[in-house]
Amino acid sequence: MAEKGLFIEALPHDGVVTFLALVKDKGLKPKRAGGWYLYLLLSDRTGELEAKAWDTPEQTASLFERDDIVKVRGTIELYNDRPQLIVQRIRRCEEGEFREADFCPASTRDPEEMFRELQGFVDSIGSKHLRALLLSVLNDPLVAMAIKVVPGGMRLHHPYRAGLLEHVISVCNLADKVIEHYPRLNRDWLIAGSVLHDIGKIEELGTSRRLGYTTRGQLVGHVGLGLEILDRHIAQLEGFPVETKTMLQHLIVSHHGDIDKGALRRPASPEAILLHYLDEVDARLEQAWRLIDQAPAGEEWTAYVPSLERRLYCSLGVDEELSSSALTDGGAPMGIVTPSSEVRPFVPITDNGHL
Repeated sequence: MAEKGLFIEALPHDGVVTFLALVKDKGLKPKRAGGWYLYLLLSDRTGELEAKAWDTPEQTASLFERDDIVKVRGTIELYNDRPQLIVQRIRRCEEGEFREADFCPASTRDPEEMFRELQGFVDSIGSKHLRALLLSVLNDPLVAMAIKVVPGGMRLHHPYRAGLLEHVISVCNLADKVIEHYPRLNRDWLIAGSVLHDIGKIEELGTSRRLGYTTRGQLVGHVGLGLEILDRHIAQLEGFPVETKTMLQHLIVSHHGDIDKGALRRPASPEAILLHYLDEVDARLEQAWRLIDQAPAGEEWTAYVPSLERRLYCSLGVDEELSSSALTDGGAPMGIVTPSSEVRPFVPITDNGHL
């Protein structure tokens, strides 16, 4: 495996450097005196850096494509008070020479492990029609490949590779816990809705390392694309019940909750109401913890978060008297519980696992 070298945020503002980077953008641009140069936008999970290759730009451009990982050597200089790289040598890296997580944020969980967990939820469904439908979806090679890669979103929640799969698994697990308390809920519908509510994101967000929207994603959106995927797979199954198809469609179009938040219909069944809130809880908590983890060390509050319409309290330190009075028998403070039901100590959060 090639050495990553420094991350972009740690590069000096002058001198010769060698490092690995993702080619986020590339293109030939005209020189003022005539001729062309190669413009590059290089990135990793810490930032971006503009680069220029002045010599043999066409030949250099043919060595790699956008989304490739490259090993580059060059000189950093300041241009308009911003660092840029003048490329001396550059080549495409092969698989096995780099770690994906160095170049774009990724789930801390193994996508293959999560996919097997998702298959387990599908296998547990009692309705043969629903189980056949979901197996058809997950056995689709395009779905199986994409769902292990695409993020849950671009900014608000799970904005990292395999984030969608992590989110879907979390909603399935939450659904099972709530069903234990409310056994009148139709588990088959709820698990199916958990699996399918965001399935359109596999076509909305695509699988690029640059984590961007596809053209169809921008024009149609994941709700419409999800309905297309649902129709495509139901059409392959004979005798699929119309009532079940209608409920699955409703779960997809209503999971955003309100019309002004992207829902085509408001949730109109107990399962649809619950799916909306489980989706919202999982998305908002992931977003909140990520923002807290990214806050500067020692800060009690995050910056104002427009999507949440608030700042978040992130310094969980308490004074010694309160700490001692709140301790459990095992010596851990009470009252703050993680999704895995483990007690979280009252200490500042510094783990950056979901950057």
